Amino acid sequence: MEKINPSKLINREMTQRRISKSELARMLHMKPSSIHFMLDSEFMQVQRLLDLSNVLQYNFFREIADQLPHAEPATVNPATAEIATLNEHIKELEMEVRILRETLDTLVRK
Repeated sequence: MEKINPSKLINREMTQRRISKSELARMLHMKPSSIHFMLDSEFMQVQRLLDLSNVLQYNFFREIADQLPHAEPATVNPATAEIATLNEHIKELEMEVRILRETLDTLVRK
């Protein structure tokens, strides 16, 4: 698999939107030298990429994810998770009822 360089994606979006590095620096409240350093690097912090996604209004994470050869993570349906929780609670209540019945039977026999 080819290395994914987020700086290339960012530079492409900046070019398409006609945003200079100085303008991007102002948008991110950073020094222009920091922008130059960041965009010259092969690596980028996730938070910085998130900030760039917000400022440029582009989902760099989706584009990077689309380049990965791996399967999608299983999505958890909130309803399914709630049903499982409720079923567990039902089992606990059934056990409590059984214990109470046994206790009641023991008291009645005495």
